[in-house]
Amino acid sequence: MRAGETMDQEPTPIAEAADLWAAAQRARRRPLAASTIESYRDAWRSFAAWATSQGRRTAADLQPRDLGLWIDSLAGMADGTVQTYSHGALAIVKFLADRGELGCDLALLRMHLRDALPRAPAGRAPDVPDLRRLVTFYDAEPPAGEPGSRAERERLNALRNAALLHLLFSTGARISELLALDVADVRGDDGAIASRVFVTGKGNRRRAIFIRPHAQRALGRYLALRRAAFPRAAALFISHGPRGAGERLSRVTAWKIVTDAAYALADQIEADGRPREARQLRETTPHTFRHFVATWLLNEGAQLSEVSALLGHANTRITEQYYARHTDDRLQELHDQFAPDPE
Repeated sequence: MRAGETMDQEPTPIAEAADLWAAAQRARRRPLAASTIESYRDAWRSFAAWATSQGRRTAADLQPRDLGLWIDSLAGMADGTVQTYSHGALAIVKFLADRGELGCDLALLRMHLRDALPRAPAGRAPDVPDLRRLVTFYDAEPPAGEPGSRAERERLNALRNAALLHLLFSTGARISELLALDVADVRGDDGAIASRVFVTGKGNRRRAIFIRPHAQRALGRYLALRRAAFPRAAALFISHGPRGAGERLSRVTAWKIVTDAAYALADQIEADGRPREARQLRETTPHTFRHFVATWLLNEGAQLSEVSALLGHANTRITEQYYARHTDDRLQELHDQFAPDPE
């Protein structure tokens, strides 16, 4: 029996998945707009044709690189169309994953898709959504369970996920830098979560990152609860099982924590009638937090050299080339507000 199949469920043919997803959408209390549903179905028809040509018959046949390879096959399309297609295909793939029919890891599919998508033009950072709402997505703590139970693992996962989002939002650090941290790295001499810790970034360069009170509280709650179940775990972020219990959290899992939250919030926002904001959220990855922190600081008046140091760039020229447009936007606002007009 293939992954995703059960004794009482026939595997969904790839060609029929969009119809099932659309029917489920229309049955929701607050479905997506009809135009969005049709747009996503168009995207899936394109993917289904490609998948069929590769010998994929059902959702269980899909491989981690399939979405990325399909995007590569759309090289003649405009970048905006490719981005729209990617949103539709991912929505339906997630639907199949929720049904337990996907034959591979959803997070891996997303990662390979992101790698294949068109990049922002050189010399500019991408537009980023407002992440202030996303950062609190996991803050609601599930009820306690018996030690070692599934309920207790879910509670630990929620606290860990909240701590990870708060730390990304606070520091603007790379996800690899945060996953490499140990508990000892973030403890001050008094045992409390420190406001300044050190990470090792690209080029083996060591720099300080700063943990604001909201992130300190999230980390403190997580580590306090985790101590009983994993007293010897050294890594700051770990798996709680059932697989790899106590091991350092992988990049794939960290990516999934962020994108699952972003997609769930995007669905809510789109249902509220804000499709553009929802589209931006669906493009969110751990690295988006770096862009958000950088652009926020620049818009608040921080100097490029200061933001460069916070991000751990090798030199300020990298920061200047990447974020110059956002500085120009701020200067234009300043000019519009204070420049003189003729009498």
